[in-house]
Amino acid sequence: MQNKKKVLFYLWSFSLGGGAEKILATIANNLDPDKYEIDILEIEHFDKGFPLLRKDIKVLKPYKLKKHCRLIEAFMWRLRFWCPDLVRRHLVKDIYDIEISFTIMNPPMPFSKRKDVKKIAWIHGSIENMPENEKYCQLHKKHLGSADTIVAISEKTRKSIEEVFPDYREKIITVYNGYNFQNIRELAREKIDITIEEKSICSIGRIEKLKGTDRTLELIRKLHKKGYPYHIYYIGAGEQERELKEKTERYNLTGYVHFLGYQANPYKYLKEMKVLVTMSLQEGFSGTCVEALSLGVPFVSTDVGGAKELSQDGVMGKIVRTDEEAMNAIIQYVSTENRPDYQEMRDFIEKFTIENQMQKINDMLD
Repeated sequence: MQNKKKVLFYLWSFSLGGGAEKILATIANNLDPDKYEIDILEIEHFDKGFPLLRKDIKVLKPYKLKKHCRLIEAFMWRLRFWCPDLVRRHLVKDIYDIEISFTIMNPPMPFSKRKDVKKIAWIHGSIENMPENEKYCQLHKKHLGSADTIVAISEKTRKSIEEVFPDYREKIITVYNGYNFQNIRELAREKIDITIEEKSICSIGRIEKLKGTDRTLELIRKLHKKGYPYHIYYIGAGEQERELKEKTERYNLTGYVHFLGYQANPYKYLKEMKVLVTMSLQEGFSGTCVEALSLGVPFVSTDVGGAKELSQDGVMGKIVRTDEEAMNAIIQYVSTENRPDYQEMRDFIEKFTIENQMQKINDMLD
């Protein structure tokens, strides 16, 4: 049997409980163990645990742990910018045949300088605003310049890369994220220990400014003022959680805003909702929107990641710019029968299967 190729995936964190981590785990678990020996390196370790991996896949020791004091954290952060090659030598041995940077902004570390290493930069979000941050822009330009292939996870991501770095146009391929819809539907059948109110929406993901979770709360407040006493369920945790809980009390919405925390299985709650709402400022590919469609739940979203592609011109979900547009779309899905056809949703998302994703990835790696 031929020797296995050694593959290194590296990313900012593999332990935040986010969508990128789940996508990476799916890819790693579906690569042929007889062909590839896989390591995963995260720069910063958090407390949400790792997604489930095959036993032969190794997660390396991270660069930074949250238990470090602030002074050490600040020094380690700056050291990555001052001496990136030194940090790389500290973190990994230069033994890999394929290196894959699995990130969006702020590349975790440089690629190997060996010419025989296949280098892939996997971009998880639209970067059209990157020129506003000259430091990040220059870091990314250097990083992408040394990559052999640039993977975009949506057409919006691809166009943004071409817009910011037109010289790299020929390197870019689009690989949509893949999902195990059978598994999602099986998990959705698990019983829940709470009662979901009839007219409910949900927000899934980290509770933070970038995800627009504060704006979602403001939408609920405005809807209540207009006479639509909807409930919202936040599935996730994050730095804004305390602030939103305080606002919930101040707005007298305690009985209508529910914080469920991080959930390893969000699907059993998602299937009970009338609509998924995501007011995110930035996304790679709207994985929660795909998962919602697989369960017959439409979405309302800002124009991020692949949301516009998934909306199919408003058939599967609504892309909104203003709060007024968002409220009208939510009302349509919650309080009317004007909803997408479930079977049409299921048929549409079949293009986002793991099988389709892995075929493209295997072609690229081979």
